[in-house]
Amino acid sequence: MTFCKSEHKRILSSIMDILLVETGHRVARENWQAAQLRNLLAHAAQRSAFWRQRIGTRKSYADVRLSSLPALTRADLRQQVAREGSLMPPGSEPTQKHATSGSSGVPVEFFVSRMNGYYNSVRGLAQHFIDGRDLSLSITRFKSLFTDDPCGFTVSKVDNPYGLQGFVLRGAYKKIEFTHPDLKALSKELRRDPIGLMIAQPRIVEALLQFAGVDFFKEAGVAIWLSLGDRPSQSARDALSSVGIPVTANYSCEEIGMIGYECGSAPNFYHVCTSNVLVEIDQTTLADFDGQPAGRVLLTHLHSYATPFIRYDVGDIASLHKSCPCGHQGPALSNIYGRSKQLLKHADGSLSPFLIRGADILAVADISEFRIRQTELQTIVVEIAAPETLPPAKIDAFRQLVKTYAGEGFDIQVNQVPKIDWGRDTKRLGFRNELLS
Repeated sequence: MTFCKSEHKRILSSIMDILLVETGHRVARENWQAAQLRNLLAHAAQRSAFWRQRIGTRKSYADVRLSSLPALTRADLRQQVAREGSLMPPGSEPTQKHATSGSSGVPVEFFVSRMNGYYNSVRGLAQHFIDGRDLSLSITRFKSLFTDDPCGFTVSKVDNPYGLQGFVLRGAYKKIEFTHPDLKALSKELRRDPIGLMIAQPRIVEALLQFAGVDFFKEAGVAIWLSLGDRPSQSARDALSSVGIPVTANYSCEEIGMIGYECGSAPNFYHVCTSNVLVEIDQTTLADFDGQPAGRVLLTHLHSYATPFIRYDVGDIASLHKSCPCGHQGPALSNIYGRSKQLLKHADGSLSPFLIRGADILAVADISEFRIRQTELQTIVVEIAAPETLPPAKIDAFRQLVKTYAGEGFDIQVNQVPKIDWGRDTKRLGFRNELLS
């Protein structure tokens, strides 16, 4: 008896594999990961002089301690890719060159295999099963991008990328690419179709909350907000929760794909995607966040055969736990404050999150955009673009606002500019620490 197509069976089988790895017995999971790591190390050493120098040549890689290997920096990664290209053997599955957005520095190029794309697609679908989501929900995804459209955004409707079309009823998939959108036009567009699962950065949600109010999201048919990029603010969480819209978040990056997903029972704890990645915390970079030790995140991507990512320093800061408070018996991350470039460095060398809301900035004055940078250890530069010249009292109000978030010991310089030069910062981060790599 044939009930579904072979492709659907393959996807469902892959989902089951992921669920067994990520929610099964800890010993079974760790044995599976150890085998995957041995395979990756052997492949890298056999195919790459760069990695042979790091790992060494041996008959078995079972005794290699991951923590004994050097961390992989972005500079190291660029060197390996430039010299050796893809490490997939000739005649194997095709690879393609990919790159980061450059939001955290100069873009990094690397190679991905077809298997990487398949895994990311299936892992996204597996999350629907883990969270018990309605598969028939429409999906509306926001992506930050430069566009010449006068409204500041473009809209496209594409096939749902998560598979199983024709096997289960899948909702529509709408992609909205934006820079600084006309919020009136954007809110009108969002009312055309039920939004369903809203995949969006906090800054666009904060802007819509400020412009249209929280009831707009309910009226536009938002069922869930999945936050990407930065952590959603507590005020945004509370606002959407007040109208019955749950909020969740993922932790991912271009180079690795999915790293963790937020626990539904313990907000701000992220279950590590153990079917994809091994996570370590660099013990030499520990800092204290809310009483928890946190340090730079080192990632080993278990499927990275085209360009190996072994102990890759992604530039993030987090705390690592053996399990989650919800009872999940797998590694979990907390205190994920985003890139280290979004942390404030103090005179004593300590780091702290710098999370300033756009709504608080707009409460001071009507501005079109802003950017805050820590340029020196005790210097914070605030750039404000506004249609009219701001009086000294407003400039001082911005200075006091930033001081409230940053604390004492900083020289806060506020400059009004006609337009902010964002350069390569495609994500247009509201705060960037230029002292941290």
